[in-house]
Amino acid sequence: MKLAEVSIKRPVFAAMMVASLMVLGVFSYPKVGVDLFPNVDLPFVSVTAIYPGADPQVIEDKVVDKLEEAISTVNGIKALRSVSLENIGQIFVEFELGVDPDRAAQDVRDKIAAVRRNLPKEMEDPVVAKFDVGALPILSITLSGDLPIGRMTRLATDTKERLQKLEGVGGINIVGGQEREIQIQVKRRRMAALRLAVDDITRALALNNMDVPAGRMQRGSREYTVKTKGEVRSLSELRDIVVRKMMGRTIRVGDVADVVDTVQEPRSHASLNGKNAVTLVIRKKSGANTVAVAGRVRAELAQIRKGLPKGVAAIIPIDSSTYIANSMHDVQFDLLFGAILAVLIVLFFLADWRATIIVALAIPTSVVATVAFIHFMGFTFNNMTMLALSLSIGILVDDAIVVIENIHRHLTEEGKPPLEAAYDGTAEIGLAVMATTFSIMAVFVPVATMEGIVGKFFYEFGLTVAFAVAASLFVSFTLTPMLASRFLRVHTGKASTLRKGFLRVLDAIDSTYAAVLRRALRVRWLVVLIAMGVLATSFVAFSALPKEFFPTDNRGQFRVIVELPQGKTLAAAQALCDEVAAKIRRLEVVSDTLVTIGGGAQEKVNEGRIQVNMVSRSRRRVTQKQVEERVRRMLSQEHRAKISVQPMGMIEGGQAQQAVQFMLRGQDLRQLSSAASRMLVALRKEKGFVDLDVSYRGGKPEIRVIPNRRRAADRDVPLALIGSSLRMLVGGEKVSDYKEGAERYDVRLRLREPDRRYRSDIGLLSVRNLRGGLVRLRDLVRIDPGEGPGRIDRHDRQRQVTILANLEGISLGEAQGTVERLAKKHVPKGVQTSWQGQAKMMGESFASVVSALLLAVIFVYMILASQYNSFIHPFTIMLSLPFSFIGAFLGLLVTGMTFNIFTSIGLILLMGLVTKTAILLVDYTNTLRDRGLPVDEALVRAGRTRLRPILMTTAATIFGMMPVALALSEGGEQRAPMAVAAMGGLITSTILTLVVVPVVYRMLDRFTMGRKQVVLDSSDTAS
Repeated sequence: MKLAEVSIKRPVFAAMMVASLMVLGVFSYPKVGVDLFPNVDLPFVSVTAIYPGADPQVIEDKVVDKLEEAISTVNGIKALRSVSLENIGQIFVEFELGVDPDRAAQDVRDKIAAVRRNLPKEMEDPVVAKFDVGALPILSITLSGDLPIGRMTRLATDTKERLQKLEGVGGINIVGGQEREIQIQVKRRRMAALRLAVDDITRALALNNMDVPAGRMQRGSREYTVKTKGEVRSLSELRDIVVRKMMGRTIRVGDVADVVDTVQEPRSHASLNGKNAVTLVIRKKSGANTVAVAGRVRAELAQIRKGLPKGVAAIIPIDSSTYIANSMHDVQFDLLFGAILAVLIVLFFLADWRATIIVALAIPTSVVATVAFIHFMGFTFNNMTMLALSLSIGILVDDAIVVIENIHRHLTEEGKPPLEAAYDGTAEIGLAVMATTFSIMAVFVPVATMEGIVGKFFYEFGLTVAFAVAASLFVSFTLTPMLASRFLRVHTGKASTLRKGFLRVLDAIDSTYAAVLRRALRVRWLVVLIAMGVLATSFVAFSALPKEFFPTDNRGQFRVIVELPQGKTLAAAQALCDEVAAKIRRLEVVSDTLVTIGGGAQEKVNEGRIQVNMVSRSRRRVTQKQVEERVRRMLSQEHRAKISVQPMGMIEGGQAQQAVQFMLRGQDLRQLSSAASRMLVALRKEKGFVDLDVSYRGGKPEIRVIPNRRRAADRDVPLALIGSSLRMLVGGEKVSDYKEGAERYDVRLRLREPDRRYRSDIGLLSVRNLRGGLVRLRDLVRIDPGEGPGRIDRHDRQRQVTILANLEGISLGEAQGTVERLAKKHVPKGVQTSWQGQAKMMGESFASVVSALLLAVIFVYMILASQYNSFIHPFTIMLSLPFSFIGAFLGLLVTGMTFNIFTSIGLILLMGLVTKTAILLVDYTNTLRDRGLPVDEALVRAGRTRLRPILMTTAATIFGMMPVALALSEGGEQRAPMAVAAMGGLITSTILTLVVVPVVYRMLDRFTMGRKQVVLDSSDTAS
C-alpha cells in the first residue's frame, strides 16, 4: 500500500491531492447543465412530404411508396415506417445504433433529391429532420384575451420573434393562431355569367401584381436602379385588377369575387381552462440547459407581459423545467439524507466521533470529485447521473469504513500507536478493499456499454457510478489513513452508558455469529441444501412478479386524447374537447387543462389533446395513476368520440404512447383491418385492457370526381386542368402577395363558402379548354360519394394495422401473454405480427441487460482471480451472487413494485455489492491461515473479526439508498424499484453469505490445498 504509506508520511501532500479533486468539482459545478434525460443522439430520421389536396391513397401511391423505395437503399436501416394522411405523408427511418444520425439524415436527403423529379410537381419539397432528444419541447405559453383572433395571432408572432432570439431557444410552434390573409372569394354564378374560368383570374393576378426590377441607369457619376412598381398598395387596387375585356366591357376582380381582409381558415385550436388561446410550444436547442433556457424564457416573458394590451394574459401551463428542477432538488435531498443515515450507522458501530468524521469526509470528497468527472465527460445533471449519485451514497463510505474499522481495531485491540496502526491496518485490508471496489466498477462498465436505446440512456449512469466508487477508493487510501494516523485516539476514559450498551450489543452479535458459524461448519451439506432451497424460491418469486418496461411516475401530468369520427370538423372537435376538459376540471386535484387540436404537420382537426395538470403532490393524497383511472371511468359513457387516457411519455416524440402496440403486417388492408377488429372484440372480454383502439382509420367521407377521358379529349380539356381548377376553387390556393408596410400577407383564391357546400356545386364549375372555350365539369366528369381510408400505415414497405391499448390492473408482461394467445386464434397465418413501443423496447432492453449481467459476472471473476492469484477462491466469493436474487424479488413483491428496466439495472448493481462480504471473509481467512491457523479456526476468527465492517458497510449502503426507495421525491417512483431490489438483495445475500461462504470455503479447501502442495513439491524438486 505505497499510496497509503506516502499519505501517512506526507499528510499535506495527501490533503492537496484530495483538495485538487474538490477544487475541480467546485469550479465545474456551475458549468454542468441540468436536464431531464441525458443528451443522446438517436439514429432516427423523419421525412415529411406535403401534397396539398391529395387523399391518403394518392399520398401512399405517388409519394410515400416512391420515397420509401429510394430511402430503403440507404445502408444501416433497421426499420422503415410511414403514415399516409390527407395532404401529407410522413416516413420514419430507424437506423442501427452505430450509425451517425447526421450522416444518416444526409444520406436520406441525397436519396430523396435523386428521385424528386419522379414525385408530383405540385407537392412541396420533402423536409428531412433527425430526431433529437435534446431538442424536445420544454414549455408552452398561452396568450388569451378578448381581442380578435388575428390580433392575438399577431401578438403571438411578436412574442415568438422576441423569444426566438434568446440563447438556447430552438424552434417555436404556434397552435391555435390564424394569420391575416386576403381572400378572393369567387362567385360561381358571376363567373358563369361573364364566361370566365378560374385560370383567367389567377393569370390576371400574376401579371398585374408585381414589382419588376428593370436594371440600372447611369447619369454622370450617379447610378440609378430602375424598378417597375406594379404591386397593389390597397385592397381597392386589388379589386380593380382587370381580368378580361369582353365586348367592350372591362371585367375586374371585384366584379366576380369578394376581396375580404380576414384571417386564415382555422386548422388548429387551443384553449386554457375553457378560454380560447393561442399557444406557443417552445423547443430548446440540442445540448442546451433546459432549466437555464426556461429561466430565460420566463424572464423575457415577464418583460413581454408589460407591453401586452389590457385584458390579454400570458400564462405558462406546461413547463418541464419545473419538474426537472423539483426532481433535482429532491434528489439532492435524497443525497444529503442518505449521507446522514450512512454516517449515523458508522457512529453506531464505531461509537467514536473522530472515526465517524473521518469516514464521513469520503462522501463530499467523492461526490464533488464526481461532479468534475460529469463536467469533463460532457454529461449533465439528469435523471441518470443523479440516480447514480443517489445510489452511490452508501457505497462511497464502504471503503473508508473498512479501512477505518481495521485501523481502529489495530489501535484499540492490538495497542499500536496511531501511525503504525494506520499503516498496518490499511496494508492488511488494502487487497480486500481494492477487490470490492474493482468488482463494483467492473459491473458498471457493461452497464455503460449496453446495447439498444436504453443502453444509450444508462451510459452516463454506469460511468458516473464507476468513477464515484473509484474516487472513494482513492480517498480511502489517502485521506482516510492520513487523518486516522493524526486524529484517532484510544478511548481511555470511562465509557458512557450508551457506549457500553452499543458495545454489549455488538459483542453479543459477534458471539452469536461465531457459534452459528461453528455449528454450520459441522453440518456443511445441510447448510448447502438449505441454501439451495432458499435459492430455488427466488425463481418462484420472479415468476410472480409483474413485468413492465418503464414504471409510471407520479409527475402530476397526463394526457387525454379525444378523437372524433373521420370527417368531423374542427368546430365539432373544439366543442367536444372543451366539454370534456370542463368535466375533468371539476376534480379537486386538477389545476389546469390545456386543449390543443390540429397543429403540426398532420393537422388532425378531428383529434384533440387535453393536457391535464394536477396540484402539487403535497396538496393531494391520490396518485397520478388513480386520477387517470378516475378520469377514464368518468368519460367511459362518452360515445361521440374515442377517448383514451395516457401518462406522459418518457420521450415525447410524436409516436404512440399506449403500453400495448401489437402490429399486424401484410399487403391486404381489408384482411389486416378485419383481423384487428376480431382481436379488439376478444380483448374487450379480457381484464386489464382499456382505451382499446386500432391505428387504421377508415370511413372518411369523400367526393370522387371521376373524369370521362373520351369526353375530355373530344373537348380539348387536359385532365390536369380539371384537377388543378378544382384544387384552386374548392381547396383554395395562394395566388399572390399583398404588402402593407413592412409585412406581406398571402392572397388566397377560393370559391365562396355557399358555392362549395354540396356535391352538385362541383359540376356547375367551368374550365377553359385549349381552344379558349368554356366547358362545364358536369359534361366531363362523374361525381360519386364514397369513403376512403383516413390513414394508411406501413412498416418495412408493407401495410400495417396496429392494435393499441392502455393497461389498468395488469402488467405489460401479462398483457403480452394475453395478446399473443388471442393472436393465435384470430390472426390469419399469412399476416405477420410483431410488437412495437414499450413491449419491443422491453424485449430488446432485457436481452441487453442479461448480456450485461453475464459480462459483469465474468469481469468480477477475472478481477477476483487476479487479486487472489487463484481460480478457486473467486468461485467461493461469487457464490454470494445468486443469494441476492431472493431478497431482490421478495422486496419487489412485498412493496408491490414491478420488474422493469430499473430493477434489472439494480440486479447488476447487486453483482458488485454482494461480493463485498465474501471478499472480506475470504481475504482475512487467507491472512490468518498464512499465519498458521487451522482452517476452521481461521474461518471462525475471520468471520468474527470482519462481521462488524460487513454489517457497517451493508447497513450504510442500505440506509444510504433508503431515501430513493421511499420515492418521496419528484419522479421517485421510477427510481424506487432499483433501490428496493438492491436493498432486498443486500439483506439476504449478507445473511446467507456470512454462513454459506465459509462452509463452501471449507468444502473446497482440499482443492486449493492440493494445488498449493503441488506447487511446493515442484519447487522442492527444482531446488
